[in-house]
Amino acid sequence: MLLAHTREGDRYVFDQPLRLLAVDDDPIMREFAVAQLSQPGCEIVTAEDGEAAWDILAGGARGFDLVLTDLEMPRLNGFGLLGQIRAGARFAHLPVVVITTRDDVFAIDRAYELGATSFVSKPVNWRLLGHQLRYVMRTSRMEAEIRAARDEARGAADLRQSLLALLQHETRTPLHGIIGFAELLKNGADDPATRASHADHVLGAARELNDKLRRVFYYAQLSTGGVTLEPEPAALVHVADQAVRAMRGAAAAANVTLAVDTADEPAHAACDLRHLGAALQELLANAIAHSACGGRVEVTVARDGAFACASIRDGGQGIAPESLARCLEPFAQGADPMTRSLEGLGLGLPLARRIVDLHGGRLELSSSPSEGTCARILLPLIVREVAGPPAAAASEAA
Repeated sequence: MLLAHTREGDRYVFDQPLRLLAVDDDPIMREFAVAQLSQPGCEIVTAEDGEAAWDILAGGARGFDLVLTDLEMPRLNGFGLLGQIRAGARFAHLPVVVITTRDDVFAIDRAYELGATSFVSKPVNWRLLGHQLRYVMRTSRMEAEIRAARDEARGAADLRQSLLALLQHETRTPLHGIIGFAELLKNGADDPATRASHADHVLGAARELNDKLRRVFYYAQLSTGGVTLEPEPAALVHVADQAVRAMRGAAAAANVTLAVDTADEPAHAACDLRHLGAALQELLANAIAHSACGGRVEVTVARDGAFACASIRDGGQGIAPESLARCLEPFAQGADPMTRSLEGLGLGLPLARRIVDLHGGRLELSSSPSEGTCARILLPLIVREVAGPPAAAASEAA
């Protein structure tokens, strides 16, 4: 039996759990790899050549953290495997350490050109290899953190640019209204009715501007981690009822009927009542805006497998399938935010999606032209115990 140098003194080879794919046509080398590198929390998977290794990589649902491969193998050698690994974006950052019996610098150069992370020569000193693999994994994690920070910074910059463009576009009209009618009031109008009309226009434009700014800043907070949820167990139907009551005025103004349908079996979830209520109101506002005059918006709350589900369906014109994904992106509304004909910020669905994501749930959108749109909030279900009958009723039943 091969006893592993899995510990160096009191230390394991790897300082974190990982999945490693060891590729070698020599079964003894594969056995050594398993024996020398195995430790609690780590999984060592082996393959006899490059083709088998690629089948494991490409077909597996679970990913690998590191590949250790020989270069000289039948069928598909290590060079071919490296080429396939680096051919697409999926494994672009997967660390690959190559093992070769040759001290040929040209082979080593070729491996690096194909994307090898590091190399080791046979015969393998497993203790030194352990140090080398640990270093490779630490470097890989540091690079992943740098990429994540870079992507976050790039996303923040894109968000800032979009917010600035949107604010410039969307605040112009209400600001012009406020300034114009304020100047008319300043210049004075003898007719009290005219002054009152000007004041109403100023107030209406100010409220419109305030609502737009509030929603834009709210989305920015949600997108940059400025919102902390305070979830508590709640019946989803109660949250939906509150949202429906808050939106009845807007529905009445648009001549749209709001209807709530509740399943017999209650659906409970861990909710931040204020933020989840805001998500439902955004979805209701979106459904009302896309409903025809005299239309109907239906809200259904029920269990859906392991989820508590709130569905909001309108009877509007619907959305083409190719536009659905774009509707969930901020400022889009399925069209260019600077040229679209629809009114609004295009933040309703993205706001709701951000809030649902923070709850550990998901927002699903389905639609088809002329058949309306359905938005579904799915949150992890909390199964609550049903209390037994009161003592008096129990004694009467006895």
